[in-house]
Amino acid sequence: MTALFFVPLATVPRWAHAAPVPKESLSEEELAQKEEEAVLAREKAFDAYVALEAGKENQDKVMVPEQQELLRQELKVLQKELLQFPKKDRFRLNQDTHYTYDSNPDRTRIHGHEKGDSTFKINPSAEVDLGGRKTDLRVEYRWDRIYNVKRPGSDTFNQETTVRFNRKILPKTTLTLNDRLSRSSVRVVGRDNKKIGWDNAHRQTLSYDLNPKISLNLDSNFTRSYFPAEADDETGTLTYSLDPNVAFQLTRKTRFTAGYQWNFTQIPTESSDATTHTFRWGYSGRLTPKSTLSADFSLARANPDSAQVGKTSTVTSSLAYAWQVTPKTSLRALYSNSYAHAVSDSISGTSLRKSTSKTASNTWTLSGQFRLNRRVTADLSFNPSHNHSRTKQTSALNTHTQTIVFPFQVGFDVNLTKWLKLRLTYTYRHQIGDEPKTDENRAHTWFVGMNTAI
Repeated sequence: MTALFFVPLATVPRWAHAAPVPKESLSEEELAQKEEEAVLAREKAFDAYVALEAGKENQDKVMVPEQQELLRQELKVLQKELLQFPKKDRFRLNQDTHYTYDSNPDRTRIHGHEKGDSTFKINPSAEVDLGGRKTDLRVEYRWDRIYNVKRPGSDTFNQETTVRFNRKILPKTTLTLNDRLSRSSVRVVGRDNKKIGWDNAHRQTLSYDLNPKISLNLDSNFTRSYFPAEADDETGTLTYSLDPNVAFQLTRKTRFTAGYQWNFTQIPTESSDATTHTFRWGYSGRLTPKSTLSADFSLARANPDSAQVGKTSTVTSSLAYAWQVTPKTSLRALYSNSYAHAVSDSISGTSLRKSTSKTASNTWTLSGQFRLNRRVTADLSFNPSHNHSRTKQTSALNTHTQTIVFPFQVGFDVNLTKWLKLRLTYTYRHQIGDEPKTDENRAHTWFVGMNTAI
């Protein structure tokens, strides 16, 4: 770094002069990119200086004192421009407010008893950055209040505190911690008091860089939800998972991932306690400078503790393609498929009944984002889905269900000022089932949201 102070200003190209940018116009990702660009600029300036000095030594040229003083003044200006970056925002305030109207929240049949409802949500939050040069430490508090106009029994009030920590504890090992404690208050029909629930989640990640291309990771998650005032409540859960995985950067444009997850879920009823083993593989790569392709595949096996609950095997796969058509237009296509096969035994009287169910789910997503001007961005999405389920039982009638859903959404993001954003969306949803008179329904949803950040 000290060698930079002897680089003549004339040897540094114009792109190396990083003009200061107002801090309110930069996000964390943009700030990191600016810092990386400045580091590359300093390295290239130093390389240019070394090459120039080598040429000067061959020509036996010596700077006069006036030239040296001018060089020092020019280098002070260069250093100030290259190293002047906006400081971190140690304290942030955010306010999300949105209004939603759903013409058919209960998804009743068409021309039946459709009743619309309006929902109003307030979601303020505050974040404090206590991190330093080598440690990232952030504390965030947020709460949200949801009001339902025609169904006040669905009103909720939630509070949440999150602590995030990240630090490189060894030369090649990074530790990341994420702890969340939340409290929810929900009205219950037929009761005078509200139902209070607590949720505690802890996530820990250890990352070890084996070499520049291979990274080993170990994720552990612990989540518990409970209702202290409900001694006989059966909705509280305890979940613990352990997820070792590896990431392999084959080339600069190609990345592979593989992992295994052990997950244990415990419910007060005990009949639904289960252990799940999941194997996952993933690929992501850049096909062209403007297009990327990613694929994921997983195989899960759920083994419940109760003999009356079926063992389930689930195969899930997805394929996504993204194309940056122009600097202002991007398109994305996604296809996902899930197939589950469950087998269970149950006793009815003196006979043993065996049940086998197969469920297949397919989802397609086509979306596009268009930047209309400097302040307005529009997006369109169409994501139909098809669910097909068959159940066979011993000495019982077989069942067959099928559901097709056609949702379409159009939205606009408007940046009114640097601290005020507006979101407008309209969604049309049409569902078709086996019984057109009972399973078919449709809904229109209008959403207006506003975000302020200080």
